[in-house]
Amino acid sequence: MSSLAAIPKAYRDDSVGYAKGWYYVADAEEVTAGEMLPVSYLDQQLIVFRDRNGKAQVANAFCPHLGAHLASADGCIQDGEIVCPFHKWRFDTTDGVCTTIPYASTIPKRAALTTYPAIEMGGMILMWWHPLGGEPETHPYDGIAAHSDKTWIKHSVQTYETQVPVRDLHENAFDTAHIQQLHGAEDLPEITSVERRDFGLEVNYSGNAGKEGTVLTFSQFNFSGMSMVTHIVLGVGFGFIQYSTLTPIDRENSMLRNHMYIMDTGSPEQNETVGSAFADRVRIEIKKDLEVLNYKKHLDRPLLCNGDGPIMKWRKYAKELVTS
Repeated sequence: MSSLAAIPKAYRDDSVGYAKGWYYVADAEEVTAGEMLPVSYLDQQLIVFRDRNGKAQVANAFCPHLGAHLASADGCIQDGEIVCPFHKWRFDTTDGVCTTIPYASTIPKRAALTTYPAIEMGGMILMWWHPLGGEPETHPYDGIAAHSDKTWIKHSVQTYETQVPVRDLHENAFDTAHIQQLHGAEDLPEITSVERRDFGLEVNYSGNAGKEGTVLTFSQFNFSGMSMVTHIVLGVGFGFIQYSTLTPIDRENSMLRNHMYIMDTGSPEQNETVGSAFADRVRIEIKKDLEVLNYKKHLDRPLLCNGDGPIMKWRKYAKELVTS
């Protein structure tokens, strides 16, 4: 095992700011009515909560008055309003607008929380981030909705803190050579198509025989922005959907979170057997990836050869997300 010390991201990734897109901020089950969940992502302190109608919302955690953290001390949600712990200013949970200042007769026109568009999907709460504050341009790809002819069961969630250059994590799906050389696949995977879609990028792999005789009939990656990929695998008698999200915490660290769903086989025992086998395999392969990715440098002009996958198609797509 390598004893290589951590290498600061500044030496490995010269990107500035974060790409526009939908970012994971919480599991849906973590956010309950009448409570604020404080989280730290994208160099921001955020609160995740539900409005009076139960819809998930995300806002900057600091009160625009004098900067109190809304979830500190006795900050709370009362009657569909967030109450600041400092001066008890109240903000509507639906739009973030200040409704009451208990000691003032007028409310400043700009008295409102900084809020971010949010949606709930696949057991996750996602927020839209745009470096210039732009509104959502797309809706993320939902694998379960796209394959609603099957019954899907949530199996497990895996979480990893990583120092991978953000642009490079999901580039892995295009680097077919590493799947053989690092992960020990018997055959070099074949990408049959890379297509732009409304949500981002659709990448199809050829079906083939897997290990232990399993037969894959469908393998597809759907990229929503740079921050999330939905991986769908279908085979004879089984199916698997994984929502893999990467949310930067700060300039050095990101949080990789995988929500794993399996196709219901009709047998709880078989579901657990299939799900556990797939989850264990994913855990092993991610460990191998991160042992390299946590130290790699993003090269703007990589030296590629004819055995490499369509890495530059990903690079072109990723560049659009940070420049447009």
